[in-house]
Amino acid sequence: MENYFLDELITMVKKRLPKEQNLANYLTDTLCLGKEAIYRRLRGEVAFTISEVALLSTKLGLSIDQIIGNHFSNRVTFDLNMHSSNVLDSYYEILYRYLQIFNYVKGDNTTEVYTVSNVLPFTLYSSYEYLSKFRLCRWIYQYGQMKIPNSLSEMQMDDRVVQVHKQLTESVKQCRKTFFIWDTHILLSFVEEVKYFASLNLISRDDVLHMKEELRQLLSSIEALSIKGEFGENREVYFYLSNIHFEATYSYIEKQDFRISMIRVYSINSMDSQSSNICQMQHDWIQSLKRHSILISGSGEAQRISFLEKQYAIVDTL
Repeated sequence: MENYFLDELITMVKKRLPKEQNLANYLTDTLCLGKEAIYRRLRGEVAFTISEVALLSTKLGLSIDQIIGNHFSNRVTFDLNMHSSNVLDSYYEILYRYLQIFNYVKGDNTTEVYTVSNVLPFTLYSSYEYLSKFRLCRWIYQYGQMKIPNSLSEMQMDDRVVQVHKQLTESVKQCRKTFFIWDTHILLSFVEEVKYFASLNLISRDDVLHMKEELRQLLSSIEALSIKGEFGENREVYFYLSNIHFEATYSYIEKQDFRISMIRVYSINSMDSQSSNICQMQHDWIQSLKRHSILISGSGEAQRISFLEKQYAIVDTL
């Protein structure tokens, strides 16, 4: 059993390293150990400590539950970003976690990203000033830890948050294939939340008008993407409209030797798992939803036009 743990750890570390990267050299630099100490661990003469395994897990995004063999049982461990005492720190850490995942997979030609969504995906509007500010405003209000400005124009965004918004937008567009499967009411809940916050005087009428304009710009961008069917050269994007409604938002990302499944919780957070069983279940579930959906990118022109007209009408109620 000890040999199995060692083999599993070494195999997973090798999968995360570039082909030209020497395993022993990487472990020496990362764990701050001498070469002889590293080779004794690789030969199984000395066990990796818990702290060493945890450090490798953090650095390489490894799933500890797979390393210790929990995938042999009927129980699966999910990872969740825990909130820090500072709400802005929590917000940034959650976004940075997403950015790390997309940065890891974006350069691989085998990467495929699937998102089944009943809410507007943040990755599509993170670069819009007022829409992204409103998302942060909702997050702050939900936890009641900070005073909400009554005008988003007066809201100062932390530079690191602005940067991670931009980087996330760009990283998402670099993936080889991206599939969106949407609930037909995907914009309705967002617009209703804008109206609710305006009714509480937490945002101004000017804020609402700015968001209305940015939503129209976003719909125009989605229309262009769906017609073209790509973010750019060799970066395909597919939009599907589901004939059934979803109870949650699910994401699944895969590339050669890597898979991860995510389920949206607590507004902007997500639980994720790299368990092979969970990833296969998520993959199969999403594929089944595709069969109940209509492709509107590169085809389905009548359905695409009808869907976008309805979304514009919803936005125009603001």
